[in-house]
Amino acid sequence: MSAVQSAERSRPYALSWIMLLGLLTALGPLSIDMYLPALPTMASAFGVSVSAMSNTVPAYFLGLAAGQLFYGPITDRFGRKPPLYFGLGLFIAASIWCALATDLSSLLAARTLQALGGCVGVVVARSAIRDCLSPADSSRAYAMLLLVMGVAPILAPMLGAGLLALSSWNSLFWVLALIGSVCLLLIHFNFKETLAPENRRSLAFIPVLKNYGRLLLDRRFMLPAVAGGCLMGALFVYISASSGLLIGHFGVSPQVFAWLFGANAAGLILLSQLNGRLVQRWSVLKVFQIGTGVQLLGSLVLLVLVISPLASLWTVFSALFVTVAGIGLTAPNSTALALAEQGQQAGLASALLGAMQFSIGLLGGVILHALPLAELTGIAVMMVVLIGLGALVLSRYCLEHSNHKVS
Repeated sequence: MSAVQSAERSRPYALSWIMLLGLLTALGPLSIDMYLPALPTMASAFGVSVSAMSNTVPAYFLGLAAGQLFYGPITDRFGRKPPLYFGLGLFIAASIWCALATDLSSLLAARTLQALGGCVGVVVARSAIRDCLSPADSSRAYAMLLLVMGVAPILAPMLGAGLLALSSWNSLFWVLALIGSVCLLLIHFNFKETLAPENRRSLAFIPVLKNYGRLLLDRRFMLPAVAGGCLMGALFVYISASSGLLIGHFGVSPQVFAWLFGANAAGLILLSQLNGRLVQRWSVLKVFQIGTGVQLLGSLVLLVLVISPLASLWTVFSALFVTVAGIGLTAPNSTALALAEQGQQAGLASALLGAMQFSIGLLGGVILHALPLAELTGIAVMMVVLIGLGALVLSRYCLEHSNHKVS
């Protein structure tokens, strides 16, 4: 076997294809993370508290959750490419609205629409991978997707802090509109349809609801999806509270915040690439279990820190680093397992999977702000609860998977 043939077998997809899908998926992290350093500045400009301005983060999560449920059946009916035109166009228009917003209510509405547009890339990226690859190869592709997508949380806060130093907060959203425009051009010229016409499904309202209902009852989908959603939910809790925690609680500057936030994202990237190697040696499920253990360890250490006198910027950061990095081993494998047997309804399943992830993250953020606890304590408690629930659901899936193999 030639070296070229060996490389093709080891990576059964074009790197440029994954990079394009990664860029589409990265619209979400870019839209969230780039403006986190600007939250205190924006709060001052709008005449509201930083806590009130932080509500624009869960507003984006709400749009992401609802939008994915909309795009799922659309992409299964019309293919993966046409919905990208609509979604990216909406993202660009909403980004411009954000830049021109003059009050918090207007910004909240614009952020929700921005998410409704931008989330099309997440649905299409997961669905396109499922269209083309086996479960094991999908896990490796999702890990590569995390690598490309993971650059966004590293660069986005730095870019946001840099823009904030040079210009006003409005410039952040003008840049997002420009990035959306670049994505639209790349899709038009470089993205090839992955869903064959004969595999497309009906868009009738009742059948779509029935298909969603069947998915909700399909334990092969629901158990890994819920487990992965809880584990990913811990990340969204961290994102929602990171600005208040690091800038507000520990008093770091927006520039230092950008470096710390990026370092956590780098840990996620590191383990996501390790995941690609591990699934060649062990099963997707086994690596999923390892990643869950990593996240659980990090969250428990964080909880111990906050109830002891040892909580400092660097000890807390270290525990958060482990917790966030573990997602590099859980996210690709939970997605691969959940979508493995969904066949022609990959778009629908991808949409429900994403909606569940962001809904759990949104719920976690709402509960976090409602808890009568100090910010750091609340973050630790929510992370332990979410990751613990994810571990319990995963253990149930492992038990049923084992019984199925025996029978």
